[in-house]
Amino acid sequence: MIETPPRPSPPTPEPTPNPVPEPIPQPIPTPEPQPVPGPIPQPVPTPEPQPIPGPDPQPIPEPK
Repeated sequence: MIETPPRPSPPTPEPTPNPVPEPIPQPIPTPEPQPVPGPIPQPVPTPEPQPIPGPDPQPIPEPK
């Protein structure tokens, strides 16, 4: 029998690299100027007028 030489394997095609899609330039959204929140004005508590304590009334000693 005559040995048939093995068939040469077909050349493996090199994988074609996927073309990298160029990034589409996205428009940068310009943020609307937000009002800067200032300090919240706190209501100043008005102190209630406290009665000024006077001198304790001393019991008048009754004359004996």
